[in-house]
Amino acid sequence: MAAADRSANVSSTDEVRTNFDYNVTVEGAPSDEIEELILKSSRLEQLEDHSLPSIAAVRRRAEEDKEIFNKVLRSEGYYDNEVTYWIDVASETLDIKFTIIPGTRFRVTKFDIVYKETAEAPDTLELDDLGIEVGMPARSASILSAQRSALIILANRGFPDATLVDQEVIVDFAIDGMDVTLTIDAGPRLKMGALKFDGLKTVEERYLRRISEWQPGILYDASILNTLRRRYLRTGLFTSVQLEARTGDADGATVPIVMKFVERDQRTIGIGGSASTSEGLGTQAYWEHRNFFGEGEKIRADLEVAEIRRGLRLSYTKPNYRKIDQNFNADIEYKHENTEAYKEDSISTYIGLDRIWREKWIIGIGITLEYANIEDNESEEDFALAGLPMTARYDTTDDILDPTIGYRIGTAIIPYIGLNEVSPDFLRGEIDGSAYYPILKDKRLVLAARGKIGVMAGDSANDIPATKRFYAGGGGSIRGYKYQTVGPLDSKNNPIGGRSLLEVGFEARMRITEDIGLVPFIEGGNVYESMVPDFSDEFLWGAGLGFRYYTAVGPIRFDVAVPLDRRKNVDDAFQFYISIGQAF
Repeated sequence: MAAADRSANVSSTDEVRTNFDYNVTVEGAPSDEIEELILKSSRLEQLEDHSLPSIAAVRRRAEEDKEIFNKVLRSEGYYDNEVTYWIDVASETLDIKFTIIPGTRFRVTKFDIVYKETAEAPDTLELDDLGIEVGMPARSASILSAQRSALIILANRGFPDATLVDQEVIVDFAIDGMDVTLTIDAGPRLKMGALKFDGLKTVEERYLRRISEWQPGILYDASILNTLRRRYLRTGLFTSVQLEARTGDADGATVPIVMKFVERDQRTIGIGGSASTSEGLGTQAYWEHRNFFGEGEKIRADLEVAEIRRGLRLSYTKPNYRKIDQNFNADIEYKHENTEAYKEDSISTYIGLDRIWREKWIIGIGITLEYANIEDNESEEDFALAGLPMTARYDTTDDILDPTIGYRIGTAIIPYIGLNEVSPDFLRGEIDGSAYYPILKDKRLVLAARGKIGVMAGDSANDIPATKRFYAGGGGSIRGYKYQTVGPLDSKNNPIGGRSLLEVGFEARMRITEDIGLVPFIEGGNVYESMVPDFSDEFLWGAGLGFRYYTAVGPIRFDVAVPLDRRKNVDDAFQFYISIGQAF
Protein backbone atom coordinates (compact mmCIF):
# COMPACT_ATOMS: atom_id res chain seq x y z
CA MET A 1 0.00 0.00 0.00
CA ALA A 2 1.38 3.41 -0.89
CA ALA A 3 2.51 5.78 1.79
CA ALA A 4 0.78 9.16 2.17
CA ASP A 5 1.92 12.56 3.45
CA ARG A 6 -0.54 14.32 5.72
CA SER A 7 0.83 17.66 4.44
CA ALA A 8 0.96 17.95 0.67
CA ASN A 9 2.63 21.34 0.67
CA VAL A 10 6.26 21.51 1.79
CA SER A 11 7.60 24.98 2.45
CA SER A 12 10.71 26.23 0.66
CA THR A 13 12.46 26.14 4.01
CA ASP A 14 11.75 22.38 4.24
CA GLU A 15 13.01 21.86 0.70
CA VAL A 16 16.49 23.10 1.59
CA ARG A 17 16.68 21.24 4.91
CA THR A 18 19.41 18.65 5.10
CA ASN A 19 18.57 17.13 8.52
CA PHE A 20 15.25 15.54 9.34
CA ASP A 21 14.59 14.36 12.91
CA TYR A 22 11.53 12.21 13.53
CA ASN A 23 9.31 10.42 16.03
CA VAL A 24 7.91 6.93 15.36
CA THR A 25 4.59 5.61 16.71
CA VAL A 26 2.89 2.28 16.11
CA GLU A 27 -0.86 1.70 16.48
CA GLY A 28 -2.90 -1.48 16.17
CA ALA A 29 -0.38 -4.08 17.28
CA PRO A 30 -2.26 -7.16 18.55
CA SER A 31 -0.44 -7.18 21.91
CA ASP A 32 2.05 -5.18 23.95
CA GLU A 33 4.62 -7.93 23.51
CA ILE A 34 4.35 -7.87 19.72
CA GLU A 35 4.45 -4.06 19.69
CA GLU A 36 7.71 -4.27 21.65
CA LEU A 37 9.11 -6.73 19.09
CA ILE A 38 8.07 -4.44 16.24
CA LEU A 39 9.71 -1.37 17.76
CA LYS A 40 12.90 -3.31 18.52
CA SER A 41 13.11 -4.43 14.90
CA SER A 42 12.48 -0.93 13.48
CA ARG A 43 15.43 0.57 11.60
CA LEU A 44 13.94 4.01 12.18
CA GLU A 45 14.00 3.38 15.93
CA GLN A 46 17.46 1.81 15.91
CA LEU A 47 18.91 4.82 14.06
CA GLU A 48 16.75 7.56 15.59
CA ASP A 49 19.86 9.46 16.78
CA HIS A 50 21.01 9.81 13.17
CA SER A 51 19.08 12.46 11.24
CA LEU A 52 18.18 11.69 7.63
CA PRO A 53 19.18 14.07 4.78
CA SER A 54 15.86 14.18 2.91
CA ILE A 55 12.18 13.27 2.93
CA ALA A 56 12.96 10.63 0.31
CA ALA A 57 15.44 8.99 2.68
CA VAL A 58 12.79 9.00 5.40
CA ARG A 59 10.34 7.29 3.03
CA ARG A 60 12.92 4.66 2.05
CA ARG A 61 13.55 3.77 5.66
CA ALA A 62 9.82 3.72 6.41
CA GLU A 63 9.32 1.31 3.50
CA GLU A 64 12.09 -0.86 4.93
CA ASP A 65 10.35 -0.85 8.31
CA LYS A 66 7.03 -1.73 6.66
CA GLU A 67 8.57 -4.94 5.31
CA ILE A 68 10.26 -5.69 8.62
CA PHE A 69 7.00 -5.23 10.55
CA ASN A 70 5.25 -7.55 8.10
CA LYS A 71 7.86 -10.24 8.78
CA VAL A 72 7.53 -9.81 12.54
CA LEU A 73 3.74 -10.16 12.34
CA ARG A 74 3.98 -13.25 10.16
CA SER A 75 6.50 -14.78 12.56
CA GLU A 76 3.84 -14.39 15.27
CA GLY A 77 1.12 -16.04 13.16
CA TYR A 78 -0.49 -12.96 11.56
CA TYR A 79 -0.12 -13.86 7.88
CA ASP A 80 -3.04 -11.76 6.64
CA ASN A 81 -1.80 -8.49 8.12
CA GLU A 82 -1.73 -5.03 6.61
CA VAL A 83 0.82 -2.33 7.50
CA THR A 84 0.49 1.31 6.39
CA TYR A 85 2.24 4.49 7.43
CA TRP A 86 1.81 8.28 7.32
CA ILE A 87 4.53 10.90 7.40
CA ASP A 88 3.51 14.30 8.75
CA VAL A 89 6.03 16.87 7.48
CA ALA A 90 4.26 19.91 8.88
CA SER A 91 6.30 20.07 12.08
CA GLU A 92 10.01 20.59 12.69
CA THR A 93 10.27 16.99 13.88
CA LEU A 94 8.60 14.57 11.49
CA ASP A 95 5.85 12.35 12.87
CA ILE A 96 5.90 8.87 11.35
CA LYS A 97 2.83 6.85 12.27
CA PHE A 98 2.49 3.14 11.43
CA THR A 99 -0.98 1.60 11.50
CA ILE A 100 -1.32 -2.18 11.76
CA ILE A 101 -4.33 -4.28 10.91
CA PRO A 102 -3.14 -7.70 12.10
CA GLY A 103 -6.00 -9.81 10.81
CA THR A 104 -6.81 -13.25 12.19
CA ARG A 105 -4.05 -15.15 13.93
CA PHE A 106 -3.32 -18.37 12.08
CA ARG A 107 -3.21 -21.68 13.95
CA VAL A 108 -1.28 -24.92 13.55
CA THR A 109 -3.70 -27.35 11.87
CA LYS A 110 -1.25 -30.22 11.26
CA PHE A 111 2.29 -31.11 12.30
CA ASP A 112 3.91 -34.24 10.87
CA ILE A 113 7.39 -35.76 11.03
CA VAL A 114 8.52 -38.15 8.31
CA TYR A 115 11.83 -39.99 8.05
CA LYS A 116 14.03 -40.77 5.12
CA GLU A 117 14.35 -44.48 4.55
CA THR A 118 16.56 -46.08 7.21
CA ALA A 119 17.31 -49.59 8.44
CA GLU A 120 15.48 -48.95 11.71
CA ALA A 121 13.12 -45.99 11.92
CA PRO A 122 12.85 -44.14 15.23
CA ASP A 123 9.77 -44.34 17.39
CA THR A 124 7.09 -41.76 16.74
CA LEU A 125 7.75 -38.45 18.44
CA GLU A 126 4.88 -37.11 20.50
CA LEU A 127 3.83 -33.54 19.72
CA ASP A 128 3.72 -32.74 23.44
CA ASP A 129 7.43 -33.54 23.68
CA LEU A 130 8.07 -31.02 20.91
CA GLY A 131 6.02 -28.27 22.52
CA ILE A 132 3.45 -28.46 19.73
CA GLU A 133 -0.32 -28.60 20.07
CA VAL A 134 -2.78 -28.60 17.16
CA GLY A 135 -4.68 -25.31 17.38
CA MET A 136 -1.82 -23.33 18.91
CA PRO A 137 -0.74 -20.01 17.31
CA ALA A 138 1.42 -20.60 14.24
CA ARG A 139 4.49 -18.83 15.58
CA SER A 140 7.83 -19.29 13.82
CA ALA A 141 9.63 -19.58 17.16
CA SER A 142 7.45 -22.57 18.12
CA ILE A 143 8.19 -24.33 14.82
CA LEU A 144 11.95 -23.73 15.13
CA SER A 145 11.89 -24.91 18.75
CA ALA A 146 10.09 -28.09 17.67
CA GLN A 147 12.78 -28.74 15.05
CA ARG A 148 15.53 -28.47 17.66
CA SER A 149 13.59 -30.57 20.17
CA ALA A 150 13.04 -33.34 17.61
CA LEU A 151 16.78 -33.63 16.90
CA ILE A 152 17.65 -33.52 20.62
CA ILE A 153 15.12 -36.25 21.45
CA LEU A 154 16.41 -38.45 18.65
CA ALA A 155 20.00 -37.96 19.88
CA ASN A 156 18.83 -39.15 23.30
CA ARG A 157 17.15 -42.23 21.76
CA GLY A 158 20.01 -43.74 19.82
CA PHE A 159 20.17 -41.45 16.77
CA PRO A 160 22.93 -38.87 17.49
CA ASP A 161 23.47 -38.06 13.78
CA ALA A 162 19.86 -37.09 13.01
CA THR A 163 19.55 -34.02 10.75
CA LEU A 164 16.71 -31.97 9.33
CA VAL A 165 16.50 -32.56 5.55
CA ASP A 166 13.47 -30.47 4.66
CA GLN A 167 10.69 -28.39 6.15
CA GLU A 168 7.42 -27.88 4.29
CA VAL A 169 5.10 -25.17 5.58
CA ILE A 170 1.74 -24.59 3.90
CA VAL A 171 -0.24 -21.53 4.95
CA ASP A 172 -3.93 -21.93 4.10
CA PHE A 173 -5.70 -18.56 3.97
CA ALA A 174 -9.08 -20.25 3.52
CA ILE A 175 -9.02 -21.71 7.04
CA ASP A 176 -6.42 -19.43 8.66
CA GLY A 177 -4.25 -22.46 9.27
CA MET A 178 -0.71 -23.81 8.84
CA ASP A 179 0.38 -27.35 7.99
CA VAL A 180 3.97 -28.27 8.85
CA THR A 181 5.89 -31.34 7.70
CA LEU A 182 9.46 -32.01 8.85
CA THR A 183 11.59 -34.48 6.92
CA ILE A 184 14.40 -35.92 9.02
CA ASP A 185 17.32 -38.16 8.18
CA ALA A 186 17.63 -40.12 11.42
CA GLY A 187 21.00 -41.64 10.54
CA PRO A 188 22.27 -44.90 12.06
CA ARG A 189 20.88 -46.27 15.33
CA LEU A 190 23.87 -46.59 17.69
CA LYS A 191 24.80 -48.00 21.05
CA MET A 192 27.44 -46.62 23.42
CA GLY A 193 30.44 -48.86 23.96
CA ALA A 194 33.61 -48.47 26.03
CA LEU A 195 34.33 -45.11 27.68
CA LYS A 196 37.83 -43.89 26.84
CA PHE A 197 39.87 -40.91 28.05
CA ASP A 198 42.41 -38.78 26.22
CA GLY A 199 44.66 -36.02 27.61
CA LEU A 200 44.96 -37.10 31.26
CA LYS A 201 48.23 -36.24 32.97
CA THR A 202 47.83 -36.11 36.75
CA VAL A 203 44.20 -37.10 37.27
CA GLU A 204 43.68 -40.80 37.92
CA GLU A 205 41.62 -42.56 35.23
CA ARG A 206 40.06 -44.89 37.81
CA TYR A 207 38.55 -41.85 39.57
CA LEU A 208 36.88 -40.63 36.38
CA ARG A 209 35.56 -44.14 35.69
CA ARG A 210 34.15 -44.42 39.20
CA ILE A 211 32.19 -41.18 39.02
CA SER A 212 31.03 -41.83 35.44
CA GLU A 213 28.59 -44.61 36.45
CA TRP A 214 29.10 -45.82 32.90
CA GLN A 215 26.87 -48.53 31.39
CA PRO A 216 28.29 -49.81 28.07
CA GLY A 217 25.91 -51.35 25.58
CA ILE A 218 22.91 -49.07 26.12
CA LEU A 219 21.35 -46.97 23.37
CA TYR A 220 23.28 -43.84 22.49
CA ASP A 221 21.98 -41.05 24.73
CA ALA A 222 23.40 -37.54 24.28
CA SER A 223 21.84 -36.38 27.57
CA ILE A 224 23.95 -38.93 29.48
CA LEU A 225 27.10 -37.62 27.80
CA ASN A 226 26.19 -33.99 28.49
CA THR A 227 25.56 -34.80 32.16
CA LEU A 228 28.87 -36.66 32.37
CA ARG A 229 30.74 -33.79 30.72
CA ARG A 230 29.27 -31.29 33.21
CA ARG A 231 30.16 -33.62 36.08
CA TYR A 232 33.79 -33.75 34.99
CA LEU A 233 33.95 -29.96 34.59
CA ARG A 234 32.41 -29.49 38.04
CA THR A 235 35.38 -31.28 39.62
CA GLY A 236 37.44 -28.15 38.94
CA LEU A 237 40.25 -30.29 37.51
CA PHE A 238 39.78 -29.41 33.84
CA THR A 239 39.60 -26.33 31.68
CA SER A 240 37.99 -28.28 28.84
CA VAL A 241 36.10 -31.57 28.41
CA GLN A 242 35.03 -32.40 24.87
CA LEU A 243 33.49 -35.39 23.11
CA GLU A 244 35.59 -36.68 20.22
CA ALA A 245 33.74 -36.52 16.91
CA ARG A 246 32.61 -39.75 15.20
CA THR A 247 32.29 -40.50 11.49
CA GLY A 248 31.05 -43.33 9.30
CA ASP A 249 29.28 -45.51 11.88
CA ALA A 250 27.10 -48.31 10.52
CA ASP A 251 23.52 -48.84 11.64
CA GLY A 252 23.35 -50.92 14.82
CA ALA A 253 27.01 -50.34 15.68
CA THR A 254 28.34 -50.08 19.22
CA VAL A 255 30.67 -47.07 19.21
CA PRO A 256 33.39 -46.17 21.71
CA ILE A 257 32.91 -42.87 23.54
CA VAL A 258 36.12 -40.82 23.75
CA MET A 259 36.33 -37.88 26.15
CA LYS A 260 39.17 -35.40 25.51
CA PHE A 261 40.48 -33.49 28.55
CA VAL A 262 42.62 -30.44 29.12
CA GLU A 263 43.76 -30.34 32.75
CA ARG A 264 43.97 -27.05 34.60
CA ASP A 265 46.79 -26.10 36.95
CA GLN A 266 46.34 -28.02 40.19
CA ARG A 267 48.04 -25.57 42.56
CA THR A 268 47.03 -22.00 43.37
CA ILE A 269 48.46 -19.31 45.62
CA GLY A 270 46.39 -16.23 46.41
CA ILE A 271 46.65 -13.10 48.51
CA GLY A 272 44.17 -10.35 49.35
CA GLY A 273 43.68 -7.45 51.67
CA SER A 274 41.04 -5.39 53.42
CA ALA A 275 40.79 -2.19 55.43
CA SER A 276 38.13 -0.47 57.46
CA THR A 277 37.86 2.26 60.06
CA SER A 278 36.89 -0.01 62.94
CA GLU A 279 38.65 -3.27 62.01
CA GLY A 280 41.87 -1.77 60.70
CA LEU A 281 44.12 -3.36 58.10
CA GLY A 282 44.13 -7.02 57.24
CA THR A 283 45.67 -9.42 54.78
CA GLN A 284 44.65 -12.92 53.73
CA ALA A 285 46.67 -15.54 51.88
CA TYR A 286 46.00 -19.11 50.82
CA TRP A 287 47.64 -22.09 49.13
CA GLU A 288 45.53 -24.77 47.47
CA HIS A 289 46.18 -28.13 45.81
CA ARG A 290 43.11 -29.46 43.96
CA ASN A 291 44.35 -32.96 43.09
CA PHE A 292 46.55 -34.04 45.96
CA PHE A 293 46.15 -37.83 45.60
CA GLY A 294 45.03 -37.89 41.94
CA GLU A 295 41.26 -38.10 42.57
CA GLY A 296 40.36 -34.44 42.99
CA GLU A 297 41.23 -34.23 46.70
CA LYS A 298 41.60 -30.62 47.78
CA ILE A 299 44.04 -29.50 50.46
CA ARG A 300 44.05 -25.83 51.38
CA ALA A 301 45.80 -23.60 53.91
CA ASP A 302 44.35 -20.16 54.76
CA LEU A 303 46.30 -17.56 56.73
CA GLU A 304 44.84 -14.30 58.02
CA VAL A 305 46.83 -11.54 59.71
CA ALA A 306 44.90 -8.43 60.73
CA GLU A 307 44.85 -5.85 63.47
CA ILE A 308 42.06 -7.52 65.45
CA ARG A 309 42.47 -11.15 64.40
CA ARG A 310 44.98 -13.76 63.33
CA GLY A 311 44.19 -17.24 62.16
CA LEU A 312 45.41 -20.35 60.38
CA ARG A 313 43.05 -22.92 58.85
CA LEU A 314 43.94 -26.24 57.22
CA SER A 315 41.19 -28.03 55.29
CA TYR A 316 40.76 -31.23 53.30
CA THR A 317 37.95 -32.15 50.89
CA LYS A 318 37.41 -35.57 49.34
CA PRO A 319 34.95 -35.10 46.43
CA ASN A 320 32.35 -37.68 45.37
CA TYR A 321 32.87 -39.53 48.63
CA ARG A 322 30.95 -42.83 48.47
CA LYS A 323 28.26 -41.13 46.33
CA ILE A 324 28.31 -38.82 43.32
CA ASP A 325 28.18 -35.12 44.32
CA GLN A 326 28.86 -35.92 47.99
CA ASN A 327 31.96 -34.47 49.65
CA PHE A 328 33.82 -35.42 52.80
CA ASN A 329 35.20 -32.34 54.57
CA ALA A 330 37.65 -31.97 57.44
CA ASP A 331 39.45 -28.96 58.86
CA ILE A 332 41.35 -27.68 61.86
CA GLU A 333 41.65 -24.00 62.74
CA TYR A 334 43.53 -21.83 65.20
CA LYS A 335 42.17 -18.32 65.80
CA HIS A 336 43.13 -15.31 67.89
CA GLU A 337 40.70 -12.39 67.97
CA ASN A 338 40.75 -9.25 70.08
CA THR A 339 37.72 -6.97 69.71
CA GLU A 340 35.87 -4.55 71.96
CA ALA A 341 33.48 -7.39 72.83
CA TYR A 342 35.94 -10.16 73.75
CA LYS A 343 39.41 -11.62 73.43
CA GLU A 344 39.61 -15.16 72.12
CA ASP A 345 42.27 -17.82 71.62
CA SER A 346 40.72 -20.98 70.23
CA ILE A 347 41.32 -24.18 68.34
CA SER A 348 38.55 -26.08 66.58
CA THR A 349 38.14 -29.07 64.32
CA TYR A 350 35.36 -30.24 62.02
CA ILE A 351 34.47 -33.34 60.02
CA GLY A 352 31.33 -33.72 57.96
CA LEU A 353 29.60 -34.35 54.67
CA ASP A 354 27.88 -32.10 52.16
CA ARG A 355 26.09 -32.99 48.97
CA ILE A 356 24.28 -31.40 46.05
CA TRP A 357 20.52 -31.88 46.24
CA ARG A 358 18.18 -31.08 43.35
CA GLU A 359 20.91 -29.23 41.45
CA LYS A 360 20.76 -25.88 43.27
CA TRP A 361 20.81 -26.98 46.94
CA ILE A 362 23.90 -27.90 48.96
CA ILE A 363 23.08 -29.57 52.27
CA GLY A 364 25.55 -30.60 54.95
CA ILE A 365 25.95 -32.13 58.39
CA GLY A 366 28.99 -32.66 60.57
CA ILE A 367 30.58 -32.68 64.02
CA THR A 368 32.70 -29.92 65.48
CA LEU A 369 34.87 -29.79 68.61
CA GLU A 370 36.08 -26.47 70.00
CA TYR A 371 38.28 -25.37 72.85
CA ALA A 372 38.57 -21.64 73.57
CA ASN A 373 39.95 -19.28 76.15
CA ILE A 374 37.56 -16.31 76.08
CA GLU A 375 37.84 -13.09 78.03
CA ASP A 376 34.83 -10.80 77.87
CA ASN A 377 33.87 -7.71 79.84
CA GLU A 378 32.90 -9.76 82.91
CA SER A 379 35.20 -12.77 83.17
CA GLU A 380 37.74 -15.08 81.58
CA GLU A 381 36.79 -18.73 81.04
CA ASP A 382 37.96 -21.85 79.22
CA PHE A 383 35.09 -23.27 77.15
CA ALA A 384 34.86 -26.74 75.56
CA LEU A 385 32.02 -27.38 73.14
CA ALA A 386 30.82 -30.11 70.80
CA GLY A 387 28.47 -29.12 68.00
CA LEU A 388 26.37 -30.77 65.31
CA PRO A 389 26.19 -28.19 62.47
CA MET A 390 23.42 -28.74 59.92
CA THR A 391 23.49 -26.44 56.89
CA ALA A 392 21.59 -25.83 53.66
CA ARG A 393 22.21 -23.30 50.90
CA TYR A 394 20.35 -22.52 47.69
CA ASP A 395 21.94 -20.38 44.99
CA THR A 396 20.67 -19.30 41.56
CA THR A 397 22.99 -16.29 41.10
CA ASP A 398 25.28 -15.82 38.13
CA ASP A 399 28.50 -14.86 39.95
CA ILE A 400 30.03 -15.47 43.37
CA LEU A 401 31.72 -12.07 43.82
CA ASP A 402 29.47 -9.87 41.66
CA PRO A 403 25.95 -11.33 41.32
CA THR A 404 23.57 -9.48 39.00
CA ILE A 405 20.56 -11.81 38.88
CA GLY A 406 19.05 -14.58 41.01
CA TYR A 407 18.91 -15.14 44.74
CA ARG A 408 20.59 -16.98 47.60
CA ILE A 409 19.16 -18.56 50.72
CA GLY A 410 21.20 -20.12 53.49
CA THR A 411 20.48 -21.61 56.88
CA ALA A 412 22.59 -23.11 59.67
CA ILE A 413 21.36 -24.82 62.83
CA ILE A 414 23.94 -25.90 65.39
CA PRO A 415 23.09 -27.64 68.68
CA TYR A 416 26.01 -27.24 71.13
CA ILE A 417 26.79 -29.43 74.12
CA GLY A 418 29.10 -28.17 76.86
CA LEU A 419 32.00 -30.49 77.66
CA ASN A 420 33.08 -28.86 80.92
CA GLU A 421 31.38 -27.17 83.89
CA VAL A 422 31.41 -23.61 82.53
CA SER A 423 30.25 -24.53 79.00
CA PRO A 424 26.46 -24.42 78.52
CA ASP A 425 24.17 -26.38 76.23
CA PHE A 426 22.40 -24.20 73.66
CA LEU A 427 21.01 -24.11 70.13
CA ARG A 428 22.08 -21.48 67.57
CA GLY A 429 20.25 -20.88 64.31
CA GLU A 430 20.66 -18.46 61.38
CA ILE A 431 18.80 -17.78 58.15
CA ASP A 432 20.17 -15.35 55.57
CA GLY A 433 19.13 -14.48 52.05
CA SER A 434 19.84 -12.05 49.25
CA ALA A 435 18.22 -11.24 45.91
CA TYR A 436 19.47 -9.46 42.78
CA TYR A 437 17.31 -7.94 40.05
CA PRO A 438 18.67 -6.22 36.93
CA ILE A 439 16.56 -3.18 36.04
CA LEU A 440 18.30 -2.68 32.69
CA LYS A 441 18.82 -5.55 30.27
CA ASP A 442 22.54 -4.85 30.00
CA LYS A 443 22.72 -5.22 33.81
CA ARG A 444 24.15 -1.73 34.29
CA LEU A 445 21.63 -1.12 37.07
CA VAL A 446 21.02 -3.92 39.55
CA LEU A 447 18.86 -3.69 42.67
CA ALA A 448 20.12 -5.89 45.51
CA ALA A 449 18.53 -6.71 48.86
CA ARG A 450 19.51 -8.92 51.76
CA GLY A 451 18.19 -10.05 55.11
CA LYS A 452 19.41 -12.07 58.07
CA ILE A 453 17.77 -13.42 61.20
CA GLY A 454 19.44 -15.20 64.08
CA VAL A 455 17.91 -16.98 67.08
CA MET A 456 19.34 -18.82 70.05
CA ALA A 457 17.76 -21.15 72.62
CA GLY A 458 19.43 -21.98 75.91
CA ASP A 459 20.93 -20.06 78.79
CA SER A 460 20.94 -16.28 79.16
CA ALA A 461 23.17 -14.29 76.85
CA ASN A 462 25.76 -13.73 79.60
CA ASP A 463 26.19 -17.50 80.11
CA ILE A 464 26.73 -18.27 76.44
CA PRO A 465 30.35 -17.88 75.27
CA ALA A 466 30.88 -14.37 73.94
CA THR A 467 32.11 -15.65 70.59
CA LYS A 468 28.84 -17.53 69.98
CA ARG A 469 26.53 -14.58 70.64
CA PHE A 470 25.12 -12.46 67.83
CA TYR A 471 26.66 -9.11 66.93
CA ALA A 472 25.93 -6.51 64.26
CA GLY A 473 27.80 -3.58 62.77
CA GLY A 474 30.75 -3.42 60.39
CA GLY A 475 31.57 -4.04 56.74
CA GLY A 476 29.78 -7.38 56.46
CA SER A 477 26.82 -6.28 58.56
CA ILE A 478 25.42 -2.76 59.08
CA ARG A 479 27.82 -0.30 57.51
CA GLY A 480 28.20 3.07 59.22
CA TYR A 481 28.66 1.55 62.69
CA LYS A 482 31.80 0.16 64.26
CA TYR A 483 32.42 -3.56 64.24
CA GLN A 484 30.00 -5.44 66.58
CA THR A 485 28.64 -2.23 68.22
CA VAL A 486 25.01 -2.46 67.06
CA GLY A 487 23.12 -4.05 69.95
CA PRO A 488 23.41 -4.22 73.75
CA LEU A 489 26.34 -2.31 75.28
CA ASP A 490 27.82 -2.38 78.79
CA SER A 491 28.48 0.63 81.02
CA LYS A 492 31.67 1.38 79.09
CA ASN A 493 29.85 1.21 75.74
CA ASN A 494 31.52 -2.07 74.83
CA PRO A 495 29.33 -4.58 72.94
CA ILE A 496 28.11 -7.60 74.86
CA GLY A 497 26.13 -9.35 72.09
CA GLY A 498 22.76 -11.02 72.29
CA ARG A 499 20.73 -14.13 71.60
CA SER A 500 18.89 -12.90 68.51
CA LEU A 501 19.54 -10.66 65.54
CA LEU A 502 17.72 -9.07 62.63
CA GLU A 503 19.34 -7.24 59.68
CA VAL A 504 18.22 -5.87 56.30
CA GLY A 505 20.11 -4.11 53.53
CA PHE A 506 19.43 -2.55 50.13
CA GLU A 507 21.75 -1.45 47.31
CA ALA A 508 21.42 0.08 43.83
CA ARG A 509 24.46 -1.07 41.85
CA MET A 510 25.10 1.29 38.93
CA ARG A 511 27.81 0.51 36.41
CA ILE A 512 28.91 3.88 35.04
CA THR A 513 31.58 2.54 32.66
CA GLU A 514 33.02 -0.90 31.99
CA ASP A 515 35.44 -0.43 34.91
CA ILE A 516 33.71 2.01 37.28
CA GLY A 517 30.53 1.68 39.34
CA LEU A 518 28.65 3.54 42.07
CA VAL A 519 26.53 1.91 44.79
CA PRO A 520 24.25 3.90 47.10
CA PHE A 521 23.10 1.71 50.00
CA ILE A 522 21.11 1.65 53.25
CA GLU A 523 21.20 -1.01 55.97
CA GLY A 524 19.56 -1.48 59.33
CA GLY A 525 19.05 -3.93 62.16
CA ASN A 526 19.67 -4.69 65.80
CA VAL A 527 20.69 -7.38 68.29
CA TYR A 528 18.44 -8.44 71.16
CA GLU A 529 18.96 -10.20 74.47
CA SER A 530 15.78 -12.27 73.95
CA MET A 531 15.78 -15.71 72.28
CA VAL A 532 14.04 -14.27 69.20
CA PRO A 533 13.94 -10.62 68.04
CA ASP A 534 11.38 -8.85 70.23
CA PHE A 535 11.94 -5.35 68.81
CA SER A 536 12.54 -3.99 72.30
CA ASP A 537 15.03 -1.64 70.64
CA GLU A 538 14.47 0.12 67.35
CA PHE A 539 16.55 -0.58 64.27
CA LEU A 540 19.77 1.36 63.86
CA TRP A 541 20.17 2.52 60.26
CA GLY A 542 23.26 3.33 58.27
CA ALA A 543 23.59 4.67 54.73
CA GLY A 544 26.36 5.53 52.34
CA LEU A 545 27.88 5.48 48.90
CA GLY A 546 30.18 2.87 47.45
CA PHE A 547 32.73 2.99 44.64
CA ARG A 548 33.45 -0.13 42.55
CA TYR A 549 36.42 -0.80 40.31
CA TYR A 550 35.71 -3.91 38.23
CA THR A 551 38.58 -6.32 37.60
CA ALA A 552 38.89 -9.79 36.10
CA VAL A 553 38.77 -11.38 39.56
CA GLY A 554 35.86 -9.30 40.84
CA PRO A 555 35.02 -5.74 41.89
CA ILE A 556 37.26 -3.84 44.31
CA ARG A 557 34.96 -2.22 46.85
CA PHE A 558 35.40 1.14 48.60
CA ASP A 559 32.43 2.16 50.77
CA VAL A 560 31.85 5.20 52.96
CA ALA A 561 28.89 5.04 55.35
CA VAL A 562 27.40 7.19 58.09
CA PRO A 563 25.25 6.14 61.07
CA LEU A 564 21.77 7.61 60.64
CA ASP A 565 21.03 6.93 64.32
CA ARG A 566 24.32 8.11 65.73
CA ARG A 567 24.75 7.50 69.48
CA LYS A 568 26.72 9.95 71.57
CA ASN A 569 30.15 8.67 72.70
CA VAL A 570 29.58 5.43 70.75
CA ASP A 571 29.46 6.01 67.02
CA ASP A 572 31.94 7.86 64.83
CA ALA A 573 30.80 10.32 62.19
CA PHE A 574 31.58 7.85 59.38
CA GLN A 575 33.16 4.51 58.55
CA PHE A 576 34.97 3.33 55.41
CA TYR A 577 35.58 -0.17 54.07
CA ILE A 578 37.89 -1.56 51.37
CA SER A 579 37.80 -5.16 50.16
CA ILE A 580 37.32 -7.40 47.11
CA GLY A 581 33.81 -8.37 46.06
CA GLN A 582 30.40 -6.85 46.63
CA ALA A 583 29.15 -6.32 50.19
CA PHE A 584 26.71 -9.20 49.68
